[in-house]
Amino acid sequence: MKNPATRIMRYLQNAQGAIFIFIATVTLNLLCAPDAQAHKINLFCRFEGTTLHGEAYFSGGDPVKNSPIRIYALDSGEQLASGVTSGEGTFTLPLEKKVPVKAVLEAGHGHRASWTWDKKDEQAEPQATPSVEVENPLTAIAAGLVVIAVFFGILYLWKRRDAA
Repeated sequence: MKNPATRIMRYLQNAQGAIFIFIATVTLNLLCAPDAQAHKINLFCRFEGTTLHGEAYFSGGDPVKNSPIRIYALDSGEQLASGVTSGEGTFTLPLEKKVPVKAVLEAGHGHRASWTWDKKDEQAEPQATPSVEVENPLTAIAAGLVVIAVFFGILYLWKRRDAA
C-alpha cells in the first residue's frame, strides 16, 4: 500500500487536485465560521398612560438581560428616558408625556433592535418594528455549491483510486 502523504502530494501536482483542495478549504471555512445572524432581537413595547413597558428577547426565546434601552423623541431625536432591561428582559420607563417615540435596545456585540410609535392612530396597537438581520442568501447558495463540489471531488478520488 502506498504512503497516503505521497498519494496526496502526487494528486496536488495536477490542476484538478489544487482546485479540489481550494474548494475543500473554502467549504470548511464557510461551514465552520460562526453565524453572525444567529441572535436576532425582538423588541416589543406598549404604553400604559405615559409609562412605556416593553420586553426584549432573542430569536430563540431567551430574554435580553441587563441591556441598555434608550427612548428618543421621534420628531427631535432628543433622549427622553433610559434604563436597563431586567433579568427577564422587561423594562418600564416613565415619560413626562405620551409623545411619538423610538425605543433603541443595545444588547452588545452589535446586536440592536428598535421600536417606533408615531401616535397616528391612538386606538390601534403600536406596531413593533424590530430590526431584522437577514441572512445573506448568497452565502447559503455558495455553501451548497461547495458541498456538492466536495462530494464530487471525493467521488472522483474514490473512482480514480479504484481505477489504479
